[in-house]
Amino acid sequence: MNSTRHGSAVVTTPSDTEILITRRFDASAPSVFRAWTTPELVRRWWGSDDAPLVVCEIDLRVGGDWRYVSRHPEHGELGWHGTYEAIVPNVSLVSSEVFEGFPDAASHNTLTLAEHDGVTTLTVLVAHTSREHRDGHIDSGMEPGMQRTLDRLDDLLPRFDEPIGSTSGSDTSQRWRRVAGTFTERVNAVPPARWSNPAPCEGWVARDVVRHLVEWVPAFLRDGADLTITPGPDVDVDPAKAWGHLNNQIVAVLDASDIATRAFDHPRAGEHPLAEAIDRFILGDVLIHTWDLSRATGLDEHLDDTMVNEMLIGLEPMADVLVQSGHYGPRVPIAVEADPQSKLLALTGRRL
Repeated sequence: MNSTRHGSAVVTTPSDTEILITRRFDASAPSVFRAWTTPELVRRWWGSDDAPLVVCEIDLRVGGDWRYVSRHPEHGELGWHGTYEAIVPNVSLVSSEVFEGFPDAASHNTLTLAEHDGVTTLTVLVAHTSREHRDGHIDSGMEPGMQRTLDRLDDLLPRFDEPIGSTSGSDTSQRWRRVAGTFTERVNAVPPARWSNPAPCEGWVARDVVRHLVEWVPAFLRDGADLTITPGPDVDVDPAKAWGHLNNQIVAVLDASDIATRAFDHPRAGEHPLAEAIDRFILGDVLIHTWDLSRATGLDEHLDDTMVNEMLIGLEPMADVLVQSGHYGPRVPIAVEADPQSKLLALTGRRL
């Protein structure tokens, strides 16, 4: 991918009622079309950084409906919907679009994809019913958000060529280094006297946050993938070394040449590629417990924004099931305008 394409979308007004958006991607037309029309993929790139999608419904057929809902920290839930009028796979898509905040300003949108030498040019012609509605759309600040959204799509397109739901070893390895790396930084920064501080999890102290990961992760990998994680230093003696030992072994697993073909089959978690299981079950736990440790010991509580948004989107539909299974405590009520991190923590039973 050529990163210099960031910010390269061009917006023009070919008539008094139309907006034309043009953007090139270093990807095939089928890849772009798939990313644009598959809910699991749209959730990962569409919208602004601070307003993740919480609803993404796509009935991809002529006469079928689509609907997106995002949650904004200041404006609450924002919804868009429409109906597909014409579909030529990998070539064009025609639909209506209604922003539910201004239902009278509906538009008629035509997306076109043209591929040449591995580069796909995407155009979206937005046809409004009046110049007033067109200008209102432009004046709403649509262009900066649109640029960021299409940049995010650009960044993720190479990963979207994998099967839906799959996570490659290299992808998970990078995410692990980023998210678990932050946990490592926090562990290493804990003053010795604070390891006995109470933690947000009932009955835990700060040291127990590390203990939890060091104990359950090896058992989880052993039961699901017949992986042996060798015991490390005692958490009670040196929590930082105990975590570092586990962290190094997981990195080695993710970097191994056979990670792409290794399977995982756990009686409670089900069947997954091993890399996906580590990403879905272990890495998410590390993220949440980074906050627990930080809150207990007075360290920086900010979590990885990308991972927070992905977890919030993925966990919200399963919140009740997770509580019933005992995986998380009861969901804590929180204001609709709260930021994504606060919403995720509240969803997992954390009180801020």
